[in-house]
Amino acid sequence: MILYPRNTMNTPNNPLKMQVEKNLVDIVTIAGTRPEIIKLADLVQLLDGQGNHALIYTGQHYSDNMKSIFFDELKIKPDYDLRCDTSDIATLKENMLKFLREIRPPHILVYGDTNSSLAGALAAKEVGSTLVHIEAGLRCFDLSVPEERARIKIDSTSDYLFPPTELARTFLSYEEIEKNVTVTGNLVVDVCRRLAKVADEYGRHYDLPDKYLLLTMHRQENVDERDRLEMLRKHLSGIDHKIIFPIHPRTKNNLAHYGITLPPNVIAIEPAGYLEFLYLLKNCRLVMTDSGGVQEEAIVLRRPCVTLRHVSERWETLLLKANVLFPLHRRDPLSNVIEMMLDAKIDRNPYGENVAGRMLQLIKQITQ
Repeated sequence: MILYPRNTMNTPNNPLKMQVEKNLVDIVTIAGTRPEIIKLADLVQLLDGQGNHALIYTGQHYSDNMKSIFFDELKIKPDYDLRCDTSDIATLKENMLKFLREIRPPHILVYGDTNSSLAGALAAKEVGSTLVHIEAGLRCFDLSVPEERARIKIDSTSDYLFPPTELARTFLSYEEIEKNVTVTGNLVVDVCRRLAKVADEYGRHYDLPDKYLLLTMHRQENVDERDRLEMLRKHLSGIDHKIIFPIHPRTKNNLAHYGITLPPNVIAIEPAGYLEFLYLLKNCRLVMTDSGGVQEEAIVLRRPCVTLRHVSERWETLLLKANVLFPLHRRDPLSNVIEMMLDAKIDRNPYGENVAGRMLQLIKQITQ
């Protein structure tokens, strides 16, 4: 097995090597994508301070922009990088098992609904570890969405579940999952607020309009088909505002492949690091997105959101009227919805406070 630890495993005084040899790693956190890295950052730092924790990075997101820049900005590093360079669940699971069978951690933490999280949950059960699912209970009620199938499977497999809200706990109860369920809030609150305070220095190089909207778009169902991209172009061309668009490589490549040109009011820029993105988000008038994490970050920073999908797992943002759904196939103008949402009054955060600290105390109780 080839592993890529934070420090060289052959170094005699490597603390993690010594922990593994003495079987002192009680908690393993598994992550593999940008959203997990961002949301787990503060909790991972707290867990590292306990001395019996290891962060395993699968490499599901393996480009420098999607991985290294976030570790650098968020001040965390993986103890091991499995470098899977894939999103294939079977491959991710097998690579994890090679590592987990060596150290047999009593407890494994996974976050959300990514392929790395599902593979980690399956691997945890195979090695007999206690599985803790952070951000449990989210539901969009559309089984055609791969993440929906993943989160249902992870929840049904987990020993302890941390839903972010009471609504998410209610969804779990209807699936007869009620044991060891604790509402914790959402870890994104801590990270988003902390880094938003220092984001300005990372965004000073942007030459932005005085007033602008922000757009993110990356989901397969939105950017992989010509007709969806044509719908997007048509909707954007009818908006009477400048739009800043940090363009995802997948989206950029497909626009070029289909020969679709963005309208003049859209300013496409390179993908942003997390601190740069927070700068763009906190200074925009409204964000349009197909990202679940951006829906959360928008309400934390009190920015109106238009979700360019037909479903959302972030029901709290919709119920508080901080967010509205607008699938691209709608025939009414997106511009009308935007003008309505620009007047949205956002005065509540449904995702809690000091979430990482509270979650650390819960994990301590579980692992004692």
